[in-house]
Amino acid sequence: MKKIHKYIILGLLCLFASLEAFAQEVLISGVVKDKNDNQPLPYVSVVVRDKSGKIDSRHSISTNTDGEFTLRVPVPANVTFTYIGYEPVVRKITKEMSEMTVLMSLSENMLDETVVVGYQKKSRAAVTASVQVVEAEDLVNTPVANAMELLQGRVPGLNIQIQNGTPGGMPSFTLRGISDISITKQGEDFVLGSSAPLFVVDGIPLENIDMNSDVDASGLLSGATVSPLSMIPFENIQRMEILKDAAATSLYGSKGAYGVIIIETKRGNGPPKVSYSGNYVIKTPPRLRDVAIGNAERNMRIMQILQNDTSSYFGHNEIHNFPALADSLNPYWNNNTDWQGRFYGVTHNQTHNLSFSGGTSKFNYLINGNYYTEKGIVKNTDFNRYGLKARLGYSPNDKFEMNVNVSATFTLNSQGSGNAFTQSGVARGSSASSLLPPPSMYISASEALAAFSVDDNNVNTAYDASIRMVYKLPYEFTLDGIFGYKYNTTERETFTPGILNNNRSEWYNLSQNSYNLYARTVLARSLDLRIFRLGLRAGVEISTNKRSHNTVKLVGGGSDYIWGPGAMHSKSEGTTSFVEDENTLSFIIDPSFNLGSIGPRGERYIFTPNIRPEANSTYGKKIKWTISPSLGFKWNFSREAFADNWNQLSTGALRVSWGRTTKYRATRYDIWGTYLLGSDTYNGMPIIPIDYGLLPNDNLKPVTSTTWNLGTELSFFNSRLRFTGDLYYRQTDNQLSDIELADHNAFEKVRSIETSLVNYGFEILIGGRPLPQQSPWTLDLSLSLAMNKDVIAKLPNEARQIINSDAKIINRLGSNALANYLLVNKGVYATDEDVPVNPATGERMKAANNKNNGYVYMQAGDPIWVDVNGDYIIDDKDKVVVGNSQPRLTGGFNANLRYKSFSINTNFSFTIKRDIINKALADRFAAYGNPLSKDLNGSGAITPIEAFDFWKEDHIYAKYPNPFDYIRGGTADHQVNFFRPDQTLFMEDGSFLKINGVSISYVLPKKVLDFLRVERVQLNASVNNIYTFSKYSGVNPENVNSLGYDVSGGYPNSRNYTMGVSIDF
Repeated sequence: MKKIHKYIILGLLCLFASLEAFAQEVLISGVVKDKNDNQPLPYVSVVVRDKSGKIDSRHSISTNTDGEFTLRVPVPANVTFTYIGYEPVVRKITKEMSEMTVLMSLSENMLDETVVVGYQKKSRAAVTASVQVVEAEDLVNTPVANAMELLQGRVPGLNIQIQNGTPGGMPSFTLRGISDISITKQGEDFVLGSSAPLFVVDGIPLENIDMNSDVDASGLLSGATVSPLSMIPFENIQRMEILKDAAATSLYGSKGAYGVIIIETKRGNGPPKVSYSGNYVIKTPPRLRDVAIGNAERNMRIMQILQNDTSSYFGHNEIHNFPALADSLNPYWNNNTDWQGRFYGVTHNQTHNLSFSGGTSKFNYLINGNYYTEKGIVKNTDFNRYGLKARLGYSPNDKFEMNVNVSATFTLNSQGSGNAFTQSGVARGSSASSLLPPPSMYISASEALAAFSVDDNNVNTAYDASIRMVYKLPYEFTLDGIFGYKYNTTERETFTPGILNNNRSEWYNLSQNSYNLYARTVLARSLDLRIFRLGLRAGVEISTNKRSHNTVKLVGGGSDYIWGPGAMHSKSEGTTSFVEDENTLSFIIDPSFNLGSIGPRGERYIFTPNIRPEANSTYGKKIKWTISPSLGFKWNFSREAFADNWNQLSTGALRVSWGRTTKYRATRYDIWGTYLLGSDTYNGMPIIPIDYGLLPNDNLKPVTSTTWNLGTELSFFNSRLRFTGDLYYRQTDNQLSDIELADHNAFEKVRSIETSLVNYGFEILIGGRPLPQQSPWTLDLSLSLAMNKDVIAKLPNEARQIINSDAKIINRLGSNALANYLLVNKGVYATDEDVPVNPATGERMKAANNKNNGYVYMQAGDPIWVDVNGDYIIDDKDKVVVGNSQPRLTGGFNANLRYKSFSINTNFSFTIKRDIINKALADRFAAYGNPLSKDLNGSGAITPIEAFDFWKEDHIYAKYPNPFDYIRGGTADHQVNFFRPDQTLFMEDGSFLKINGVSISYVLPKKVLDFLRVERVQLNASVNNIYTFSKYSGVNPENVNSLGYDVSGGYPNSRNYTMGVSIDF
């Protein structure tokens, strides 16, 4: 009986214990959101741990597609929220809680970050190369035609200069300095050879990114000049990765010789939703120059003539023979036309983006339609883009994955009177005299009228399709294959009415078609052997590019309303046509070795050797294959046992790499030569002669770039402070250059590969989050700094220096690559007695005239040019090497502040120690050199110069020469241009600090969203190109050409004001 009572009592105790346990379970519910944008996070793991820290699998769940969760938790307990790419969040539960809001922050562990190198995703801990990742959400939220503009100042070593504001154009960018020092003359301007990196979008390399890589020197500026990057809406971009050293870029072969930038577009995720974003943009021109108008211009001209002509009689006689000055009552000459206002103005623009997206772990989709319109601040220039893109992902199981991308983009742009770089017609038209009447069909201001009346239509259509499939084979092999196809057409049609062209209308048409086929297949296998991990990747890559180019020019049509072939009386004035193709075959051999135990201490020692053989159809007959090898090593020392006690250190790594890449820059015409198709005859019979301008050379080797890199990656205080530093040395050999041949040779010149260039420097990136993680405020700060120095290591024919007299540039062995070649200015002669006298002849110092066939003796008010060779004659023999058109230091500063639903993002960039030639100022002074010029269209404008320190009879100690002495000084052949731009007088410090942009966003509260019946509404406002701090006396130290010349015909950069809204339905 006693035993029965014992069992009853024991049973009751167990029952009470279970009831007590049940009574201590509480219900908790809430939602998990991203701390940055307040968006719900689906499928977050919610793990419950008991007092001992063990996981209670019975109570652990995942959030639904809306980020919501509801579960019972035994108290007390710790609930841990984990999500890939985010920092874990732990909540201690002691009582029932409802409507919890869990905010998760992105993970800042540098070694756990995922990057793409060689078309393969890796953790940063396993990457031995210099790589930087920029998330699109961290950029200033402002609509741009080209997303590269928003990277300015964010990536150390990536120098982005927005040299012109052409709608749909592209900024200039180099990665770790220039790689090509060749210079091509384009009309009145000069263009530096392309140093553009390779761009890879969703695994497919893009061809002909840089507009300099067009057909030829003339085709470049006559083409549509729309960058392929302008085809990608900024709203579609998820992230960008910049690969800098050869350890990463060698896997991309010859196309990646100058660096690689990877662009990954967005994909669908979460429950189905419809998203819309729209922006309204106001573009304003910069401050225009002051110009003398009407009677002020007339009086300035008359005063200059009377005070500086040889006598009062001749001065009055010249004025009476000049109708614009003498006949002030004539309505044709009695005007005050504001020509700048005719060409420049405020424009209003808009963008719209609509997308349908959603997805699960098995299937995701994103369909996007976009419209972008940008009217340039220069009349008759614009850029319009219409695009449709679909990205689909399908993964029925963990063994198979397929991704499909399909897009179609249509752009329409107008270039006005210029091209992608300059606006020559606008430059001349806006410099017309204010005495002329406004533009019309009945006056001679053809430049102004042409900018408005010439029909210029550029149509570009691009179709892209790609499919990627990943399949996990038996024995843990993975097969990864991708196939892409792109077809592109470009049509440019311009029509000039006959009244603007001597009563002969002109029709010009350019037609380009190109297609690209790309395929890559890689087989991979990974072996884990406890303390040793071996990764094997091998594959093959094939690409085919083909394009055709046709132009035709007809003049003398029967009517201004009939265009194209078939017009009566039209005559062909030239046609061009060619078809070319390029085929590439490459092999990928990419092993990796990982030494270290598996687990938290894994991936301590990483060694990545790889090699890529490549064959190309354009190579010369002696070049069959090129090899791009690289070696990389990384030590993640923060995972060593001795680092466990370094409490402040979160991650730490050292890496060193070496690599060599090749890039074939020679064209088939350089190798095999060309024939001239034209009207040549021999004995009355038509012939096709050889082009003797260039001697064929089939021994041209590819450009070879060899890079050493030493870097470190550190983070402190739970990754709240991050530091990345790199030292690099790069030598580029076999650069193409021209060698002039002697007169007795049949050919004029031959292409050579005897030029070498060295770039070396350092890069620093510092980032941090100074506010505590528990704070409702989030502040992200980053500072980037890069120093680059370039040195010429070799010149053709063992030359010590080569002078480019046209571009005013000198290449000297051991000096920087693009040094200026200038006269040294030491001021102004105050009096005639200050002019040096040749003791041998008794003659005063003299200067060669503009045609170099005579001399002008120097006198008071003339510039003091240093006579370097001591012959008492100032000419080009007295020029010296001075300055550097390339910046020494570049970088930027970024700050991103968030508080609940409010955020503000700012971006600064700076350039330090860059020399600029202020040619615009030189032209401004030179405009006074011919007050009697009857051509008032192109150079008739007079700009006030009273604010400048120039020589006058009552002010003899000055900086600038006498601008009014038009008898001796000017641009005519017999004169001397005292204001020639190739002198140190106009070389200025081009350093600047620019506020690139500020954007503000606000997400409406949930109550308002419920009332509007939408999921999310974000209001945006931004200002772009806000202000530039600089000592430079010109308009904008950034708005210069690639050789550092500030030319009057450049397209100015606008300031943009944007208001926008983003809505998720």
